[in-house]
Amino acid sequence: MIDVVSYLNNGLSTTPETREAQKDLGKDAFMQLLISQMSYQDPLEPMENTEFISQLAQFSALEQQQNIAMGIELLALTQTAATNSQMVNLIGKRVIVPGSEFSLDGKNPVTLRFDLKGDATPSEMIIKNSSGDVVRRIGITDFTQGTNEIHFDGMDEDGHLLQPGNYTYEITAADDKSSDKLTTYSNLLVDAVSFNGTSILLKSDGTTIDLGDISEVISN
Repeated sequence: MIDVVSYLNNGLSTTPETREAQKDLGKDAFMQLLISQMSYQDPLEPMENTEFISQLAQFSALEQQQNIAMGIELLALTQTAATNSQMVNLIGKRVIVPGSEFSLDGKNPVTLRFDLKGDATPSEMIIKNSSGDVVRRIGITDFTQGTNEIHFDGMDEDGHLLQPGNYTYEITAADDKSSDKLTTYSNLLVDAVSFNGTSILLKSDGTTIDLGDISEVISN
């Protein structure tokens, strides 16, 4: 007697390649084996009806499991494709994430955001290029507890527009005790999306951005 459950479970492989190769085997070959078994059975001891019906019922149930497994895989692929398409739409937009970097396009100003807690007293914003050189210092005199924004014009100390690319900024405090009460946020222009297996990463001039860190998306 054929062990239907064990036979068909071999067709429920978790790998798509193996499952594809075993799909026809699990259905067609089983039916051929069952028909052959019936053809060559002992006429004096034929298969009982209940046993035959039980075999078919198990075959039908496991065939449905195969179809469900393939349906779930197809749904997952469809959702992945839709998500990837949505992520590509982020190219050319700005994202706000924790950090101290920001992107300049060489033409437009950029808004830099930072949070103040307690009695923190910021005094200056220092802007550096990718080499770590200071390109601008801006005094901070008007601030409030909570979220603050500074609209940086994208110019250096001499009033010239800075080259496109990513820069860093630092908010200095009037006293050392205030430094741990300042939280800065990066404002980065997305220029690429990287798909690595099940993970998706955004990129900005070489800087990698984790999707889970994004708090806001802004049209550039």
